[in-house]
Amino acid sequence: MPHLKSEHLRSVLRKLAAGDLSYESVSKVRFAIGDMVKRMIAEEYLTSNIAAGLKTPKTARRSDRSRLRRVTLAEYFRAWTVLDERERLAGDLVIFCGLRESEAYGLKNGDLFQAGAIRIERSWYKGEVNATKTNEIREVGVEPEIFERLATWIAMLPDPSNAGWVFPSERIVNPLLPDNVLRRCIHPRLAPLGLDWINFAVLRRSHSTLHEERGTDPKIIADQQGHGLGVHLAEYVDSSLARKREASSALWADFRALESDRLFPN
Repeated sequence: MPHLKSEHLRSVLRKLAAGDLSYESVSKVRFAIGDMVKRMIAEEYLTSNIAAGLKTPKTARRSDRSRLRRVTLAEYFRAWTVLDERERLAGDLVIFCGLRESEAYGLKNGDLFQAGAIRIERSWYKGEVNATKTNEIREVGVEPEIFERLATWIAMLPDPSNAGWVFPSERIVNPLLPDNVLRRCIHPRLAPLGLDWINFAVLRRSHSTLHEERGTDPKIIADQQGHGLGVHLAEYVDSSLARKREASSALWADFRALESDRLFPN
């Protein structure tokens, strides 16, 4: 397809931006185009990456992010106290460690590769195992207490081998589906508390907000979540695993302090 050029792709994005799609939706299309071009290069339909440098048009409509809810540590603590350990662990990996729900449920036991660290290699999305959203493998720092709870949980699983899933379904062959977990196990417990608006997207969004409020280095937040902070930071700077684990531990300490306040009020 030698006639296909970068300007054609930019024209598509400009038309989408001029329509009803939000900035976020147009950005998803941009990422999809980038993946498509890479596949076309691999199959020799194209000889160069015409999607390189492709950007979401600034004219795209921005969503009102004030409507995107976030959970406070106090609200999460109330939810945490009524959930079973399996659901607690999945939620903790998202809100304290920055994993996507697809990454949390895509974990295998062997991904806990050293004390306080998890390797994110895959995602479990809509019943399919795929590469991560960014097609990259990253290491995430995990608060030691959460890591120990994960190890304890894995030891009790039907298949505790490295190849087993951390959150297996009843048939063990595949992981649980996050949407099913929300509908069957989480929201029924949270509804009496008026907290059934909490989902994994809220928890991941809250991970960023809570860390920003604590003054955590934005690069650490981005590295935990698998986001970029610009070409220079993304390609030339990498937060150490120790610093990522430290940030996770600090937020967890704030959370655990809420339990102490409840048990020993002033």
